[in-house]
Amino acid sequence: MFFSVVGRLIGWTFTMKKDRFEFRRICNDIDSMLSSKIIRARYPKLIKHLQDEFSKRKLKVVFLNSENPKWVYRFLYDEFKKNQNFQVQVLITVRDGLLKKKYKFLEYEKLANDNFNFFKKDGLNVDYAFDFKKKKHIDLKKFNPDIVFYEQPWELPKKYRVNEVSKYALPFYCSYGSCITNGINEYSEPFYKDVYVYFIDNVYIKKVLLEHGCQQQAIVVSGQPKLDVYLKPINQSNIIWKSVNKKRVIYAPHHSFYKNSVLGFGTFDWNYKFFFNFAKNHPEIEFIIKPHPELKRQIVKRGLMSANEMIQYFKMWESLPNAQIYEFANYFDMFKTSDLLITDCNSFLYEYLPTKKPVIHLIGKNSVGHNEYGQKITSGYYLARDIEELKAQLELVLFNGHDPLKLIREQIIKNDLIQPKIGVAKFILNYITQLLRKEINA
Repeated sequence: MFFSVVGRLIGWTFTMKKDRFEFRRICNDIDSMLSSKIIRARYPKLIKHLQDEFSKRKLKVVFLNSENPKWVYRFLYDEFKKNQNFQVQVLITVRDGLLKKKYKFLEYEKLANDNFNFFKKDGLNVDYAFDFKKKKHIDLKKFNPDIVFYEQPWELPKKYRVNEVSKYALPFYCSYGSCITNGINEYSEPFYKDVYVYFIDNVYIKKVLLEHGCQQQAIVVSGQPKLDVYLKPINQSNIIWKSVNKKRVIYAPHHSFYKNSVLGFGTFDWNYKFFFNFAKNHPEIEFIIKPHPELKRQIVKRGLMSANEMIQYFKMWESLPNAQIYEFANYFDMFKTSDLLITDCNSFLYEYLPTKKPVIHLIGKNSVGHNEYGQKITSGYYLARDIEELKAQLELVLFNGHDPLKLIREQIIKNDLIQPKIGVAKFILNYITQLLRKEINA
């Protein structure tokens, strides 16, 4: 923290704002680098301890969750649960930023309870890691974890950051989305350098991470564990469509519609009225709106709507007989049984690909674009930069049923999608088991 403090104290002496920002960034980066060295120096001793314990008892694996739509670990949870060497638990927490009074309209306690019930209903071992009476996060140490899988790097309370958790548990991470963008968030977070291993979905982002200071042994290309769902048949109990004889469309808006966003993918500001009216005027088509978990907060924070206007907008969707809102994690059977995805969300551009079905890719005005892998994937999708292009693509794909880019998508799936034959979850389990058995170098 020393250099960060120096940055704050001395940064003001620079007359230009950009110079102040750059000086403070450099100071923060130095602190981050020093902190990462301290964290990684702990791992040999910690791993040695876990290797010794592995033959004596079950190791406890904990999965953090604050937003179940970002739940990436279902199949990995199952693999650990089936293995006699481990016990597993999901811990429900609250994003640090949601505790601010200005976001009280999001009702973080209700969100946490909904998360808890989501996992409980699915039969998972789940508990709260948040004290609602005291409005404080519960120290993870109290749950005695040996291994911790993070949900996301963002808005972690101090006691949940890798610097603290690595003192007593081995931290891992799988991206809840996909690593297909040019956004600095793909590589700039110190978190990526600090976790013991970051399991990633493609080789292109590995190169970028290594260029930005991540260590070779800390980056493992595994594929995306969520995509193991495509190795399994459709779960009929997860089918939420209301009809059987209508075309089925998913509208999945990202939150980054505002200026100065890290990604700039969002298009909600220029199409949210169009899509509601489109759904209202086409009762012969069924719609599911699948908003990004962060969208509602950003709608209000960026002044696109007031809190009441935002709530009313989504209530209008719920009032349509041919539409519904879905905000939970079990959406892949919805994907499999849909006809078309319309989205600006980079994660869904990747996750929907194995369906082989068409996508209308909404392009944000300030988009940072996609990396080489993302460009390959999106080459098989239909682009819409404004309402007129959107109408044209809807006419082509939805109303006329033409899909001239289908062959491109099939070739991408065949040649570029990483999916181990045993599944990504089992691949990750095998990696950790081999580490604990001293079969691979720590």
